[in-house]
Amino acid sequence: MPFKLVYLSQQDPQWKNDLLGFGDPGDTIGYVGCALTATAMLLSGHGYSETPKTLNQKLKDVGGFVSSAIVWSAVGKIHPNVTLKAYIPCSTSDAPLAQIDASLAAGQPAIVQVDNSPAPGIQTHWVVVYARKGDDYLMLDPWPYSPGIEKEDYLMKRYAHGKTLQRAISHVILYEAYGSGGPITTPSTTGTVPSTPTPAPTTPGGPYARVKDSVTWGLNIRSSVDTSSAANIVAAVVAGSQLLLLEADGLSKVGGINQWVRVRTTDGKEGFCAAWYLEKVPAETPPVVTEPTPSPGSEAPVPAPTPSTPAPAPSTPTPSPQAEKLKLKVSSAVGSSGLRLRKSPSLGGALVMVLKAGTRLTALEPADKVRAKVGKPNQWIHAREPNGNRGYVAAQYVELA
Repeated sequence: MPFKLVYLSQQDPQWKNDLLGFGDPGDTIGYVGCALTATAMLLSGHGYSETPKTLNQKLKDVGGFVSSAIVWSAVGKIHPNVTLKAYIPCSTSDAPLAQIDASLAAGQPAIVQVDNSPAPGIQTHWVVVYARKGDDYLMLDPWPYSPGIEKEDYLMKRYAHGKTLQRAISHVILYEAYGSGGPITTPSTTGTVPSTPTPAPTTPGGPYARVKDSVTWGLNIRSSVDTSSAANIVAAVVAGSQLLLLEADGLSKVGGINQWVRVRTTDGKEGFCAAWYLEKVPAETPPVVTEPTPSPGSEAPVPAPTPSTPAPAPSTPTPSPQAEKLKLKVSSAVGSSGLRLRKSPSLGGALVMVLKAGTRLTALEPADKVRAKVGKPNQWIHAREPNGNRGYVAAQYVELA
């Protein structure tokens, strides 16, 4: 069945004052429920009738929130035919428009994050985009109350703030609803809204990055930067493989600790990989890698330098030496609001959990790098909390334990 537009507003009196997920008092659907409402519109358009109120309760029943932040993959626990296909943070890189367009062409709208204010920083807001119109998208915006679906609502008109379309979108969530597909119908047209995707280059040139020889266990390419599960691994490449960088600032990220970069493998698979396992190479078409593809590995901290020796075959990886694990704790400066542990190193990163003052953490980066960042603003540290959850914390709110 084709996707049909269904509009819902987080401001609807039927649910606007409901507490969102397991949030703090004041975290209502009307105030911070845009992601929930966008998801309810997406599900309803695919034939799974939901409102923010019903979806809020169902997600709570399956543990689908961390505080008031939605756990995107939990939607599949409620509607098994709806699968999370991609979780793509792009606040520091161009949004993957070609991937969004391909999803729209298949009849699968996208949920995207935009900036709802021209003020400094990203004031996060989520909308549903359902069709491409030139250098813009048509959207369903959960913030207005009862705008209807008769008029076309353009993303750039409201949320560009002087940016290009690639930079106006800072996060992309793609679901696949099995049984749905084909052109997206709208009540305001006589037929369908055509999608006009931007064609991808057929013969891409560099720049390229090379997987370091020390990565003897192989490097995972993921559909998102979430390393808590192997479900998002789209490919695994061996040491020496060359990867096409797909971001305008990709070269500046290569080799950087806590940096993730979007790449394409020689066989056309695209995703994110840990930039600290890459090194720069000249811009040239890479040779086809003939080594056997390793099984998915893990994005471990950067291993300590080892003498330059031939890398063993991927089938018999040599364990890397254990680096010192620095112990940290959340400083009292966070107060009662706690410290956010996020899936990616930015304020727009998805929330994993909230850490109380005094919580002990294990740093997952080299100790010298961590010491240089502790207590400093605009820095992020990759860390693990006592129950094993991993993520990034703002360095200015932690101290050495």
